[in-house]
Amino acid sequence: MYENDPQARELRLLRPAWAEIDRGAIGANLAVARSLVRDGVKIYFVCKGDGFGFGAATVARLAADAGVDGFCVGSPEEGAAIRAAGIDREVLLFASTLPEDAARVASLGLTVTIQSMESLHAFMSAGIAVDAFVEIDPGFGRFGFLPSQWMDAFRALAAQSVVRLKGIYTHLSSPGDETVTGSQAGVFDAALADASTAGFDDVTTMLASSRVMIAHPDLSYRAVDPGRLLYGALDRGWMERVPLRSMLRAVRARIIHVQQHPAGSMLGIGYSAPIRLERAMRVGVVPIGFGDGLNHVPPLGRVLVNGVQAQVMGRRSLLHTVIDLTDLPDVGVGSVVTLVGEDGKEQITIDELADTLKLPVMELLPRLVRSLPQV
Repeated sequence: MYENDPQARELRLLRPAWAEIDRGAIGANLAVARSLVRDGVKIYFVCKGDGFGFGAATVARLAADAGVDGFCVGSPEEGAAIRAAGIDREVLLFASTLPEDAARVASLGLTVTIQSMESLHAFMSAGIAVDAFVEIDPGFGRFGFLPSQWMDAFRALAAQSVVRLKGIYTHLSSPGDETVTGSQAGVFDAALADASTAGFDDVTTMLASSRVMIAHPDLSYRAVDPGRLLYGALDRGWMERVPLRSMLRAVRARIIHVQQHPAGSMLGIGYSAPIRLERAMRVGVVPIGFGDGLNHVPPLGRVLVNGVQAQVMGRRSLLHTVIDLTDLPDVGVGSVVTLVGEDGKEQITIDELADTLKLPVMELLPRLVRSLPQV
């Protein structure tokens, strides 16, 4: 958000909390992705969720420089941001708009998704030539044509010339389950067979997202659409299966206030019910809170300060976290606090923080990086 506005970025950093980004991670992870698929398979990088919080245009530029074939986005504004960044590779817009807006969407220069007869008729009626992928629902239960519906769509596409069918894709629900994956891939193959019967036998076919690429490299078809794999943002078990680099290197902040409380003080610590301190306590306030994607209520976990762990206290507020500095007399205002990352010989991984907060990595990471300035 602040990348092209130095003044806004400078002001943003006056609240000293930030995310440290590894800008080389996408290129390194793209090389890993290439190793998982056959030669000639296209890689469409998923930039939805504003590039998983890192910024759609930012990550698209890094991926384009690394040689990705195309992009997938979750909203028209993400596609427009990639185009505004001067990137002219194919951008597939996932289902995200209303049929009544088909003409406006078709004019954006993106490849659109046809996920229903309503969306197909809307783009046909718009009268603006547009490239499209058809989405198949193999049992995911979200978007796409069912077996009883897709033949009508293929026949309608074959009978007109406004909407040009470039590809067919699907999304699997349970990449770790061999039985479910095999069944859903079979549904997709049946759809491709019917598409061929309707005259569409030379289109891009795409099924494998990040975890499918790792667990089922045989299902790469003609293209794959990894997202979290390229960000290095998979959960621990999946990250251990391939040599990925996390784009998020660290989350840190600096202490802005220190206070000594004598024994016997009654403290709420962030909207908690007041408790009586049995011993004197020294606390520090860090300008990062639940508004930045963290939990409000315990468990809140630990942080690192000068290579030593300190406990988070009470409850978090919107923009602040209170930590116990009683046993860290050398820590004061300005000291750096690490919530994720390395500090000396100690480390807090994104998986540890996610486990503590009872959130999957895929939810926690974009919350953090979307809120914080990136350095």
